[in-house]
Amino acid sequence: VQKITPLCRPPFYHPTMSGAPLPPDLKKQMQKAVVSHTDCSPEMLQEIMDVATGMIDKCSASDGVKIETACKMIKEALDKQYGTAWHCVIGKGYSFDITSQNGTLLYFFYQGEYSVMVFKC
Repeated sequence: VQKITPLCRPPFYHPTMSGAPLPPDLKKQMQKAVVSHTDCSPEMLQEIMDVATGMIDKCSASDGVKIETACKMIKEALDKQYGTAWHCVIGKGYSFDITSQNGTLLYFFYQGEYSVMVFKC
């Protein structure tokens, strides 16, 4: 069992860039998931990332991501694949202090503005 308390801010966050056009290299980096912390095996990490990013993309619309729907779909998919007790949190600007099973925590940033935390307890 492990306990972490990170601050939820994307690694490419820059407070003075609001309103300015994004540089091309930053725009490219924002289109892929950036892992902040994990204790999963490489295989499990890739499978969870595929599920999570796929569900977020599926729940994306012109007015933004339907966060509740995406969380529910990610949780249900991981419950089927790895057994019950998975949790998913997606949002902008939150902090957390959790306890999870060893080898089941994944915290990453996606689409430049969303932080995603998936864990089993």
